[in-house]
Amino acid sequence: MKISLALAGVVLLGSSLAACGGSDEGGADSDYCKDIKTAAKTFGGLDSGDIGQLDNAFKTFHKLAAESPDSLQADWKKLDNAVTTVEDGLEKAGIKLTDLPKIQSGQIPEGVDVSKLQSLATDLQKLSDADFEKASKAIEKHAKSECKVNLNGKS
Repeated sequence: MKISLALAGVVLLGSSLAACGGSDEGGADSDYCKDIKTAAKTFGGLDSGDIGQLDNAFKTFHKLAAESPDSLQADWKKLDNAVTTVEDGLEKAGIKLTDLPKIQSGQIPEGVDVSKLQSLATDLQKLSDADFEKASKAIEKHAKSECKVNLNGKS
C-alpha cells in the first residue's frame, strides 16, 4: 500500500464531509441550520481538494455532530466516528494536518511512521462502506429539506 492511498482517503473523507449536513427540527433559521450554512463553505473547500482546511473542517464536523437533531443522531455518530478514526490514525502515524500538503507532494516529514500511515488506509476504507454512504445521504437530504442548504454541489 502506498502513502498516497492513505492521503487519498483523507481527501475522500473531505469529499464525504462536503456531502454532509443536518438540522434540528427548528427549521432553516435555527442555530444548527445557521452552522450548517457556515460549514458548507469549509466542506466545499475540502471537496475541491484543499486539505489545508482539514483541521478547521474536523472541528466544525465534531460541533455539528454534537448539535445534530435527535432524528439524525445515529447518522452523525457514524460519520463523526469516522472523522475521529482519521484524526487518531494520523496522530499515531506522527502526522500533523499541516504535514498533509507536503505528503501530497511526495515529501515524507521526519518522524512519520510509514507503517502506521499505511494501516490508516485500511481504516479509511470504512469511509466508502454502505452504512457510511447511507448516513451521509440521510444527513444531506435532511440539510436540504430542513435547512435549505445543498451540500452536494448539485442543484
